[in-house]
Amino acid sequence: MAAVGIRELKAKASDIIRRSSQGERFLVTWRGRPVSVLLPIDDDLEDFILANATQFVRMRERARREYRAGKTTPWSKLRRELIAEDKRRAVARRAR
Repeated sequence: MAAVGIRELKAKASDIIRRSSQGERFLVTWRGRPVSVLLPIDDDLEDFILANATQFVRMRERARREYRAGKTTPWSKLRRELIAEDKRRAVARRAR
């Protein structure tokens, strides 16, 4: 893992982000001390972030409680609602 100071990160941000998106990892330092890690986003990291994001965790827990309580929506009803929502969005986009 390459180390990069704050000044270098500011000066070479585009290059460092490009390299990170290609899989390279960076240890970011401030005054010589490690303060952060710059990682490429892959499926595992995205899953980790979502699994620990407060809002997502609350939604998941609520959904599990509702599922256990039998408060589920049949797929046919959900599909109709999603199709209707897409149509409303299409109309709204055309109205702009």
